[in-house]
Amino acid sequence: MAEINTLLSTPDNIEVVRDTVAAILAIELENQYELAVEAEDANARDYKVGVYVENDDPIQQVNAESNPFPLVNVTIDSTEKDGGSTSVNKHNMTAKILLDVYATGNTASAEDAGTKASLKAWKTARLVRNILGAEPYTYLGLRGVVEGRDFESFQAGEPRNSTSAIRVKMVRITLEVTYVENVEITGGVLYELGGTLTISDDDGHVIIG
Repeated sequence: MAEINTLLSTPDNIEVVRDTVAAILAIELENQYELAVEAEDANARDYKVGVYVENDDPIQQVNAESNPFPLVNVTIDSTEKDGGSTSVNKHNMTAKILLDVYATGNTASAEDAGTKASLKAWKTARLVRNILGAEPYTYLGLRGVVEGRDFESFQAGEPRNSTSAIRVKMVRITLEVTYVENVEITGGVLYELGGTLTISDDDGHVIIG
C-alpha cells in the first residue's frame, strides 16, 4: 500500500532557480534590444537574444525560415549538499548552472564567418554576465532561498552538430548558485510573471507575454 497519498508535483527549488535565471534573462535581454533600437544602434539585432531552458542542441532549430541566434540556453549541470548541511529536510546546496551562449557569423558572404561568430558570442556572453551580475539580482530575486551567486568560469567552444553550412560559436558560462532546498518559495520573478511566462515543451524556448 502506498505511503504517499499526495501528488508530488511541486518543483524542487533548483528547478525554480533555473527557470528564474531564464526569466530574468528573457526580461532584461528584451529590454536591452528595445534600448538598442531606441538608440538606433546599427547592431541592434545583436541584442535580440533568444532564451531557452534545457536545450543542448539549438542548432536543430535552424531551417530555411528560421535562425534563432544569438541565444542562451540555461541548464542545470549539478547540485550537491554543502558539508555543513545537517538538517534532515532542509539542505544548504551549491549548484552549477550552465549558460551556453550561441552566435552565428553567417552573413551574405561566408568570409570571416567564424571570427564574426566568436565576437558575437562573447558580446552576448558579456550581456548575460552583466545582467545576472547586476546588484538587483544578487539573490536572483529569491532572497531567503538563494544565498548568493557567482561566475565560476567562461569558456569558448564549438557546439555539437555544428556544420560548415552555418558557422556557430559558443561561450559557456558556469554560474554557481548557493541556495536552500526544501524551503517554500512564495515570491520572485516567476510569481510576478504568473501565467505570462511560457517554457515550450518542444524546444525549451522561454516566451513572456
